Amino acid sequence: MGNEIEFVKGVNKLHAFYTEHVRMLAHAYDLTEEDAARLLDEYGYHNVARSILYPPRVEEIPDGMGEDPGTDEGGPDR
Repeated sequence: MGNEIEFVKGVNKLHAFYTEHVRMLAHAYDLTEEDAARLLDEYGYHNVARSILYPPRVEEIPDGMGEDPGTDEGGPDR
């Protein structure tokens, strides 16, 4: 069961980062999150359209700088 839980945690983290990238892309094109969600929904991206309307689930996207690979740092879900 441990592998399955770790897999779900990994997917959750990946989804959060993906959603943040979509949110940043919308802002880069001067779209509000609501406008971007409406547009995405029209084109069939229903899940991401809904996801970007919720508050971010991550503080920031880590860049890998300054992290010690021997530690388990990275957020509240670890």
